[in-house]
Amino acid sequence: MASSMIRRIYNRARPPRALNCPRSLWKQILRQLRERGAGVRESGGFLLGKIVSGQRYVTDFVAYDDVDPGALQGIIVFDASKMDVVWRRCEADGLQVVADVHTHGRGFGQSQMDMDNPMIPQRGHIALIVPDFAQGFVKPGQFGMYEFCGIGQWRNHSRLGAKFMRLERFS
Repeated sequence: MASSMIRRIYNRARPPRALNCPRSLWKQILRQLRERGAGVRESGGFLLGKIVSGQRYVTDFVAYDDVDPGALQGIIVFDASKMDVVWRRCEADGLQVVADVHTHGRGFGQSQMDMDNPMIPQRGHIALIVPDFAQGFVKPGQFGMYEFCGIGQWRNHSRLGAKFMRLERFS
């Protein structure tokens, strides 16, 4: 009861953003990315949750290599025919893919490969790119945040930082 009241007060003071993730979950995601990439290769996964009135709420994470064991090859080479695993999990848990995240060795700019091959080629899909193979805690503004606009076009929201993605303290 008290926690739900705290959450309501918090949300009034700090309204939701386009992408919202519990801070504790974001830390877990970064840890998994760091461990799976072992500091030498890209890793990534899908952020699952709900989309409500255009706002995305992350509640779960599924790593690319849990879906496609051969996905991590230095760069990510994901077999899209394995997406049924993700769709079944979403259906079973009442969730949606709200974004994807992957790491780069340096920087968080999109490569041409990233731009040409969105993980979810649907307008409005959000792709996050974490630099330095996720070594350390990074917060919005310190990693790339890109929105797919269709036909090879992307909108870069990285500079918006916390105005675009909020790490929630209470969830």
